[in-house]
Amino acid sequence: MHPKNRYQGFYDLDRLAKVVPALSEYTIETHHGGMTLDFGKPEAVRLLNKALLMADFGLQFWDIPQGNLVPGVPGRLDYIHVLNDLLQDVSKDKKAKKITGLDIGTGASLVYPILGAGSYGWSFVASDTDEKALRCAEAITKFNKRLQGKVDLRRQPQPANIFQGIIRPNDHFAFTMCNPPFFVSAEAAEQASALKWKNLGKDEKAGFSFGGQSNELWTKGGEPAFLRKMISESSRYAKQVGWFTTLVSQKGYLKIADNSFRQNKPTEKRVVELASGNKVRRVLAWRF
Repeated sequence: MHPKNRYQGFYDLDRLAKVVPALSEYTIETHHGGMTLDFGKPEAVRLLNKALLMADFGLQFWDIPQGNLVPGVPGRLDYIHVLNDLLQDVSKDKKAKKITGLDIGTGASLVYPILGAGSYGWSFVASDTDEKALRCAEAITKFNKRLQGKVDLRRQPQPANIFQGIIRPNDHFAFTMCNPPFFVSAEAAEQASALKWKNLGKDEKAGFSFGGQSNELWTKGGEPAFLRKMISESSRYAKQVGWFTTLVSQKGYLKIADNSFRQNKPTEKRVVELASGNKVRRVLAWRF
């Protein structure tokens, strides 16, 4: 985890259950006599992250439709801290009075704008292709005073596009960020989920503990195609964005990015690895 991440170690489940009482229904005893959550239950995962957002980021309301992707708040917060590190390295962004970021594929949870606004006071444009997700994100901003005036929601009318149709002529963003769809198809996502549960010694048909709609989990050509498209489009908006960034799930995909960079020629690129347990994710960042 990032050194600034507040979620080092164990969760204080008693504290969180005071904010979201239903969370206590999913606690189980560990082999050592302590208490933890039954993370195999999707509702337990949803309630935990709801409690974290409400207890630690001052929300009065947060919810998402059943089946939507449940954001893992600690991992998402790592990404926010990495972005702040990048901004501190760039003098013109460091001196800026107002930092505005662009969240590509914000989803129903609106998690990155919530964490960015709560941690650093940033403002966001948050885009998505899904109207239902944007309606839910709008409700979250409406019922939380600290988000009002901080988030501008925009629908991407062409799912094949990433920045085009979202970035307007007068926009300037200190950064863009994205948690991209990782799979090439629904079948690939289901196979990955089944393998995960098999490795944990549980029912392979348990499904996704984190949920997820089609546009959140898979896209035509998978993550490699999405990454190529993002890098290609980014060069058109070089003067309007400080740092372009995205999560990259597999180390091998960085070679795909390098091939695209040779064509689009950014002036700088960086890779920041984030490890949580046995899971390693990477933030890929580039600028022109």
